[in-house]
Amino acid sequence: MALGERFPEVLQAAGQGADWAWAEVYREYAPSLLRFLTSQGAAEPEDCLGECFVQLVRNLSSFTGDEPAFRAWLFRVARNRLVDAWRAGRRRPAAPSADVGILHESRHQHEPADADLIRRQAVEDVLALLGDDQRAVIVLRVLEQFSVEETAEILERSPGAVRVLQHRALRKLRDVLEANRLSGGRSWIPG
Repeated sequence: MALGERFPEVLQAAGQGADWAWAEVYREYAPSLLRFLTSQGAAEPEDCLGECFVQLVRNLSSFTGDEPAFRAWLFRVARNRLVDAWRAGRRRPAAPSADVGILHESRHQHEPADADLIRRQAVEDVLALLGDDQRAVIVLRVLEQFSVEETAEILERSPGAVRVLQHRALRKLRDVLEANRLSGGRSWIPG
């Protein structure tokens, strides 16, 4: 659910400090940013999300563009906060969180909770097999539905590099799932 036609009004009101507008911006974008931060192995995804919104408040006046550009800008801020946190800690990102409720919201509300839990855990397990950049590309392109160009902007890569990362990630996922199918489901992902 995007803000749609209300986007310019909400963004302008947020720029003027209207609490209702900031609440709408947070409600609209925070869940997907938190999923992204969690999927990328942020040690403290909620803290990182807070830092993203602090930067948003500070820099909102410098933003120009439409809603898709704003969304891409927010994800780039989130990616930059992740990189800053990794550099400050002089470590690689943690494995994606096992918080199964956050990575992928269920589209199958009629199924039992156990099936939904198993499905989300399987998605997390499969994504954990990918390298950092491949995982970021898959999350942004497939789960968050950004275009190649938007993903390239967020990750500060060329569109060609994004296509290659996506191709390699999908090939790796296909190979893992095919091996699992051939083994009758007995050789699932270690973890």
